Amino acid sequence: MSPGAELGKRALDLCVGLVAMAFLWPLFAIIALLIKLDSKGPVFFRQERAGRDGKPFRIYKFRTMIVGAYRSGARLTVKRDPRITQVGQVLRWTKLDEFPQLINVIVGDMSLVGPRPEDPYFVNFYTPEQRPVLAVKPGLIGPSQIDGRDEVEKYPEGCEDTEKYYIEHILPEKLVRDVEYVRNASLRGDIRFLVGGFWSVLASQFKKSFFSRARGRLALLSMDLGLIVLSYVLANFIHFDWDLPNKAWPYVSRTLFWSVLLKPPVFIYYGLYQRSMRWLGRRDLAAIVKAASLGSALVVAVTYFTGLRAHSRAIFIVDWSLLIFLMAGFRFALRHVLSGASRPVHRAAYIRVLVAGSGHGGESILRSLLEDPRSRFLPVGIIDHEPHRWGALIHGIRVMGGATDIAMAASTHGVEMVLVALADLDPSVVRDIVEACKKLDIQYRLIPALSDVLAQQEPELVRTAALPHEGRI
Repeated sequence: MSPGAELGKRALDLCVGLVAMAFLWPLFAIIALLIKLDSKGPVFFRQERAGRDGKPFRIYKFRTMIVGAYRSGARLTVKRDPRITQVGQVLRWTKLDEFPQLINVIVGDMSLVGPRPEDPYFVNFYTPEQRPVLAVKPGLIGPSQIDGRDEVEKYPEGCEDTEKYYIEHILPEKLVRDVEYVRNASLRGDIRFLVGGFWSVLASQFKKSFFSRARGRLALLSMDLGLIVLSYVLANFIHFDWDLPNKAWPYVSRTLFWSVLLKPPVFIYYGLYQRSMRWLGRRDLAAIVKAASLGSALVVAVTYFTGLRAHSRAIFIVDWSLLIFLMAGFRFALRHVLSGASRPVHRAAYIRVLVAGSGHGGESILRSLLEDPRSRFLPVGIIDHEPHRWGALIHGIRVMGGATDIAMAASTHGVEMVLVALADLDPSVVRDIVEACKKLDIQYRLIPALSDVLAQQEPELVRTAALPHEGRI
């Protein structure tokens, strides 16, 4: 590239970089806040890179990994890297983590267009034919990005030595494109890269494989978008006694815009689309409440600062309540459908069991038996020593009574086995249940607490009561 072209390239870098920073600083502030709220550590990640002629400089990125990630793993990021934070997942997917490199562009360490800056460690593996890529400044947008290639997707599943694979397979292919760019570099070509680069990078995030892997999550996200609109519109109709005045529609449309824009990213942050519907529980409900609360708070704040201060706060409260109800209701209905689809209809050949214990241990046993399609055991009732629990339903199974009611339950429902949750019952109660099973000639199994199993120690009952080992599993 001629000296005049290099001067024009530098002028382009400065103009675009400064204008972009002027427009993007509010977004930077929001991202910085989310990073600080998400995990401990600095907002920016700085690491040494090889610049022009191999001169090292420190690159700026938004931090997307836990502090000390590079001391606890490979230099490279691979698929499903556990070191990536929740906010970091979104930043990497949208490429927003790269935007702080505009600072490097403005100070002159980088250019807007050029080969992507490489770790000096990998530069040591360049061959003489590949080293010409160091003759120009590294770029914010590189030839490989514009070609729509995703390095992370190139690693085979179960790749153990990511650095070796990168050096032997990915790096040579990338350097071929970078060397070609350097040989044909021109100011006009850089402008063409800038015009088409944004759309190429954006399109590269939405590959066919992405839609194939995430179709269930995208369907759930689409449903939530519909529920966001439905809950807010319903909240307005309820507030105005189902007679929404014409003067309210401008408020409705503008607030709906902010709701649809701000709430889905919050839902993604709280992992609402990574949760299995079949195993939905109270923790998932808590996540829905937190996500809906933060999303609603953001919408209230934005409407306040954008001139919608006359908007009724009561509508926001009703909208928040409706949204939680609709989202939770839809998910629990979906869980019911999925659980029902996986359970066999014919139960005649199943072993009918009673579960002794209605606490965490008994609930866990019940859930496992009911939701595992391979289970040969059919729970028909629960027994517990606490009278105030009698008559209650757990996963649709009734608490029938105490140890003295085992005989009645066995004759009524054809019980063949009693599963005793040791975590829920006192040793004296367990002894009564075991004695009742022996008198009725019913098999029993003592299910120890998970903490006892993990600690590899015998349950307290076995040490104190010396129950026969053939009754335990």
